[in-house]
Amino acid sequence: MTIADIITVARQLSNSDATAYPAITAPSTINILGININVAIETLVSKIIQVCRNFPHDDENFGNIAEGTIALEEGISKYTITDKFLDIREIKVKDSSGYFHIVKPRTQKESEAILETLEAETGLPTHYRIIGRTLFLSPAPTASAVTLTAGLKFFYTRTSYQITYADFSAGSLVPGIASPWHITIAKMAALPFCKTYKKDQVAQLQLDIQTEIEDMLIFYANRQKDRDNRIIPKVENCR
Repeated sequence: MTIADIITVARQLSNSDATAYPAITAPSTINILGININVAIETLVSKIIQVCRNFPHDDENFGNIAEGTIALEEGISKYTITDKFLDIREIKVKDSSGYFHIVKPRTQKESEAILETLEAETGLPTHYRIIGRTLFLSPAPTASAVTLTAGLKFFYTRTSYQITYADFSAGSLVPGIASPWHITIAKMAALPFCKTYKKDQVAQLQLDIQTEIEDMLIFYANRQKDRDNRIIPKVENCR
């Protein structure tokens, strides 16, 4: 379903029209239906992110990979990540020969040494910690061990693509979740209108939405079946 289709279905489900339930108006204003569609998509994506394991979710409408780079500085361990993210998935640093190395997360609970002391040392970073959008590397990078220019690469989890006025106006954009649940977006967008003006339709919409979300989460939790999620316990010789 395209955004135009979702708008049509949302109005049909709520017995409304473009006057009663507008998605956009000029000049470049996203109205309540458009807002509710964006909220519905973001709500669904937030639930999807929580259950994705082997196959992290990302909205293809962004048109790029959820990654960024940071220019490193000699002897500096503290950096700010300017990209908007929900979670950091992976961090790598490029050594002085141009090869990437994985940097592992670490908290104070996982180290007997004081992290600030480790971060004052220099070399090829092996660990990181994050406070808000601030990243601390340990040891701090040094030019003899690390490529400083765009020497750090990070991959992150981000929320859904926010549909713009231009997208609503064109109507051809397709939401970045699996197509069987595009109808769920329409139902979630219709629900707020029905709660005010069509209360007799609320219960059925809520039931449909709940059932469809449950099915959606099962689908996303089981993607990439070629990966084994089982935990195989170590068998001890008890004899």
